[in-house]
Amino acid sequence: MNFFKLVLAMSIVLGFAGSAAALDSTILSVQRTDGAEVEFNLDQLEALEPYTLITHTVWTDGPQQFTGVRLTTLFEAAGVKQGATIKAMALNDYAVELPWSDIRKYPVIVAYQLNGEYMPIRDRGPLWIIYPQDDYPKLRGSGVQAKMIWQLNSLQAVQ
Repeated sequence: MNFFKLVLAMSIVLGFAGSAAALDSTILSVQRTDGAEVEFNLDQLEALEPYTLITHTVWTDGPQQFTGVRLTTLFEAAGVKQGATIKAMALNDYAVELPWSDIRKYPVIVAYQLNGEYMPIRDRGPLWIIYPQDDYPKLRGSGVQAKMIWQLNSLQAVQ
C-alpha cells in the first residue's frame, strides 16, 4: 500500500477525510509520456483554473454540481503533451483509458467537489472524472459512464 492510500485509509478510520490533515498529501499523480511524474495535493489542484459543470449521472439523483479542473488545464500544468491516450487509475486499481479526442472536444473535469462539498472516499472521492452529459446528450451511455472513474488517484499519459 503506498503512502497516499495509507493516509486516505487513516482519514476514513479517524473520520476526517477531506479535512486539512488529508489535504496536504498528494491526492493525484500525473505521469507524462517521458516517465516524469508530477504530484498534486488538493491546494495545488484548486489553484488551477476551477471549472464547474452541472450534470446528471447514473449514480446520483437529479442534476449535480461538480467543481474541479478541466483535464486540458491539468495536463498543461503537468506538461503532458497533447495527443496521448490517458490511463486513469482509481484507489481500488480500477483503470480505464481516456482518449485525447474526448479531452479536447469536451470539458471533462477532475472533480474535487460535489455540490460545494469535498468528496470523502466512501462517497466516490476524493477525485472523480466527470463528463458533461447534460450538455452533450450523446455522452449518455455505458461507454462514457465507464470512463467516469471515481476515487481517482493517478493519470498516466501513454503513446
